[in-house]
Amino acid sequence: MIYAYRPLALLRVSGEDAHSFLQGQFTNDLRQGEGVATYGLWLNQKGKVVADSHVLNLGGDSFYVISVASSEAVIRQRLEAYVVADDVVFGDETETAHGLYVTGIQNEETIVRVFGGLPKAGKFLLCNGVMILRGSRLRTDNFEIIGTAEKLAELRRDFIAHGAVEAGSTAVELARILEVVPAVPVDLGPADLPNEGGLEETVISYTKGCYLGQEVMARLKNLGQVRRRLHLVGGEGAPPPLATALFQGHRRAGEIRSATGAEGGFVALAMLSLVGLDLTVGFSLEPDGPCTIRSRAHG
Repeated sequence: MIYAYRPLALLRVSGEDAHSFLQGQFTNDLRQGEGVATYGLWLNQKGKVVADSHVLNLGGDSFYVISVASSEAVIRQRLEAYVVADDVVFGDETETAHGLYVTGIQNEETIVRVFGGLPKAGKFLLCNGVMILRGSRLRTDNFEIIGTAEKLAELRRDFIAHGAVEAGSTAVELARILEVVPAVPVDLGPADLPNEGGLEETVISYTKGCYLGQEVMARLKNLGQVRRRLHLVGGEGAPPPLATALFQGHRRAGEIRSATGAEGGFVALAMLSLVGLDLTVGFSLEPDGPCTIRSRAHG
């Protein structure tokens, strides 16, 4: 499957203090050096999720901050708010950025032919001004290719000529939701903790030292369980609107965060309160209403 899209953020961060500044703001560790692509989050002081991105170490005190779903304006505002005397320069390149999302083992041969190999986990490759890195929309192998409109159009034609199937946004969303991979800020946003989306094992470093929100993350690690969690649910008919409330009996149990059509109805990610939660009962769209929405197994 291939899917052409526009990244919402391509921000270049450079300057003598770029590395130390980003290291003090990002949830994941950026000490691995040039050629590394690290996925993580930008939190606020309360440990809530502001945005997500990959940070690419270009070498020479220069980095790319790339996000599929979090906007450049939000990320840049979050970063600029904490620049004090740091030698850091921000350059927005989002306007010229185009993306090609690629999944499926049948497309890996084309990637190898174009880029000379597959990017290893946590790495990125550059070829004629086009970047490829392993993506974060699935738990299985997936790739994000970033470049100009002209170069990405040429690559798209190449993939199709070698048998790639072009997909729309619905198919991409369906695959993501079925694997219960949260999108930021739709599924996890400024009211949510990373742990509520199950991201604590992949995007949080507990050994890198201080960063904004780090004290909250350390406290959650020590205390353990959060009070809410993202779950996969589904039902018949059209997907409910985002933020639709879900009930168990008369009690509000949570809300729909993202949803898309699926065979026989819809699937959705719902943020559910773990207090008194019974996943065997199902959920209604009104207090004491019929349970038309059920929890679905995933993994």
